[in-house]
Formats: sequence, C-alpha cells, structure tokens
Amino acid sequence: MPEQTEYRLALILPESRQLLGIRSGETAELPRLSIPSWERPVEQLTRIAEEQWKIKSIVLDFLSGKPGTATCAVMEVRNAPMHSWFEGFHPVSPEELSESSLGEEERGSLLRLLSGDDTDGFPFSRVGWIDEARQWIQQEVRDREIHFNGDILQLNTGGGFALIRFGSESGPAYWLKAAGEPNAHEFGITTTLANLFPDYLPRLVAAREDWNAWVTEDAGGTLRSQSALPLLEQAVQRLTELQLKSIDYAEALMSKGFALQNISTLQMQLEALMEYLEEAMGRQTSTRVPPLLRSRLYELRSILDRSCSTMIDLQIPDTLVHNDLNVGNILYKESQCVFTDWAETFIGNPFISLQAICLLRPDDRELPAAWIERLRGLYREGWLQLLTSRQIDQAIVLTPILAILSHLYGGGHWLKSSRRSDLAFQAYTRSLARYMDRAANEPGLQELLCL
Repeated sequence: MPEQTEYRLALILPESRQLLGIRSGETAELPRLSIPSWERPVEQLTRIAEEQWKIKSIVLDFLSGKPGTATCAVMEVRNAPMHSWFEGFHPVSPEELSESSLGEEERGSLLRLLSGDDTDGFPFSRVGWIDEARQWIQQEVRDREIHFNGDILQLNTGGGFALIRFGSESGPAYWLKAAGEPNAHEFGITTTLANLFPDYLPRLVAAREDWNAWVTEDAGGTLRSQSALPLLEQAVQRLTELQLKSIDYAEALMSKGFALQNISTLQMQLEALMEYLEEAMGRQTSTRVPPLLRSRLYELRSILDRSCSTMIDLQIPDTLVHNDLNVGNILYKESQCVFTDWAETFIGNPFISLQAICLLRPDDRELPAAWIERLRGLYREGWLQLLTSRQIDQAIVLTPILAILSHLYGGGHWLKSSRRSDLAFQAYTRSLARYMDRAANEPGLQELLCL
C-alpha cells in the first residue's frame, strides 16, 4: 500500500464562522482524509473534499498539534454545502469539538483565525481573502471585463506562500502567486523581469507589495504533456534570445539585488565546497556505493579549478540564468514559449541554462543523444552572432561539470546554515560529487584540459 498522510479538516462555513463536524454525543469530531504522502496536500485535499462530499473549498492554513497527531488543515467552504449534512456533517462551533479532535492550542489558533485576529501577517489565512483577490484582479485588468466562472485550482498556501488559478468565463485564466521566506525575493525578480522582458514571461497583469503577490495570465501547458523535439527547440531558441538581450542589463539587474554567481564566484568557493564534500563523504554510512576518497576529491578540485580558469579565459559575457529550468517551468501556448518560476535565478555563465535543458526528462526518460546534439546546435547558432565557434565549442565541453558545481553551490547560503548538517542534504551533495566525478572523466573535457 502507498504511504498515506492523514489530515483533520476544519471546514469553515464563512458566513456563520461555524465548522462542519461529525456529531458524537455531546461533542463533535472533525472529518479526516488521507492522501499519498508525495502529493501536494493543498491540491489533493480540496480535490478529494469535492469528489467525496461535493464541498468546494480552499485551504487557508495548517495547524500542527501534539507530536504524533494528524495535521489540521483549515479550509474555507466555497459553496453552500447543505447536501453535505446528509453525509453526516453538521454545523458546529470550535468549542463543541472534542479534545481528541482539536487540541487546546489549535483551538485557540482556530478561534483567532475565525475572528480575524491571528493570521501571522499573511493575507492568505484570512476567511474571504479569495473574494478580495478576485476583485483586485478585476480592477487591475483594464483591457477586458473579467467574469470568473468559479473554477479554482489551489496548489499551495501557508507561510506567506500562495499559488492559485482562477478560471474565467471567457478569455484566459489567471494565476496568483505569492512567495514567503526564504523565497520572498521572487516578487522583485519576477516583476523586474516581466517589465524588462515581457515577451519571455507569462503576461504580468497585477502586483501588490503588501501581499508580496503577483498575477499573470495563464501561459499554457508544460513539457509534462508536450515532449516533442520542436517544443524543446523552441525553448532553446527563446532562451538564447532572452540571454542575449539580458547582457546589456546585467549590471542593472545586480543593482536591483540579482545575485552574481559567475564562474569566478564558483572558483573562489572551491575550497569551501570541497572541504564540505570531504566532510560529507566521511559521514557516509551506506555501503551501496563507496565514498569518494580524499585523494580523488583533491584531484577533482584541481580539475574543477582548471575548468573554471579555462571557461573564464573564453570571455563569455554574463547573462541572466534561470537556475531551475524543469519541465514545469517552461510553458507553451500556441506558438509562444515563456519561462516561469524565477526564484532560483542569477547573473552568470549562460551555458549553465543550456545544460539544464539538455537534462530535462519530460516523459521520465533521458533525452536521446541526437536531440541533445540538435539543441546544442541551435544554441550554438544563436551565440555565433557574438562568440566564435571555438568559444562556443569549448564552453559546451566545460559546461556539464561546471553546471553541477553551480547547482551544488546554489548561492552558497547553506554553507553557513544548519542545512549543511542535514543528513538528507549531505547524501544529496555526495550524489552531486559523484556526478562531477563522472563528468571529470569525459574524454572531451580531459582533452581540452590536457589531462
């Protein structure tokens, strides 16, 4: 049986501020649902509640009770659920719920949420925020009159985060996204890029700093369902265009807080990164694969250092780099391809992004070698207007190992945080080290570096 996670559901009736509960003598219990542990809880809870009880809802927040108890999902009912009472539900007050159904601390948090006194400063925990959001979108979109059709797809909420799609009766649907810490910077990044390069991001229609949220038009489907080579070719061509246009804006973007993570930055961090990998290898307990020895890590550091120096000597200009290109972040609508989810972005070597596209797995399989060569060829064609064939060819050889190094560094914040001691993270960095080790043995790289 697949692993399941159980949730208690505090289903709020917004007008009366009562809950839907199951009567049990003089007290009441919260209904419960279980979902696969690897699924998005917000999306699955709202979907199953509608399928099982015909209750349309959105998740406002999650309350954690005593250790070992199921998480409580606080949900706002979005339709009149009179028929649901025939399923055994009744409107109850929080005070009527049993101690086993809702702990005292949770009860206090829920009462404050119902009264509007405690949302931790996050607007998306308030009852009724969804109506305010739709009114805001209607006011901001001035080129058409929007009539929402009641279709709501919620994928994320909590801690200042929100991701929700509003369907409309005619015209496009709209996505509202908000980012809390540690990704609060995504608001500034997205709004800045949408204004500078509007043709390469979903159309931005509204933004508000008090919510740290922005709204975009629906930009179509993803590579999850569209894996044909022509779509990947289009993505490479559009990415090349965007990067070339961003060269003149690199300094301006860094002045607005965009991180600089070029090859020189990675080279300066080599000592700290390799010391960490030696530490992580020393803590390996699994015997499935042997850890990389200290002597091999020393050799790997030398190869990485020479790779960085060789790439720097090529004098490739720094550009905008989307450091989280995956099958869900490249969107297609008719003949238009755009890129979304820019939280992991920096100014650096553009070829890092090319490597990310070559590693895409739209149908959970590696791209055929012939496809990768075709994509690299298209990228090469785009950059020939600025670089020589020699520069491009050598950069393509160097990129696989340097892209892994860039992914390992990832801004470097973890080097001085508690995350560096996390066992799962250490295991992940060990796997990256092994990928670098394999990349270091590629004949093309060894020939270029004269190893």
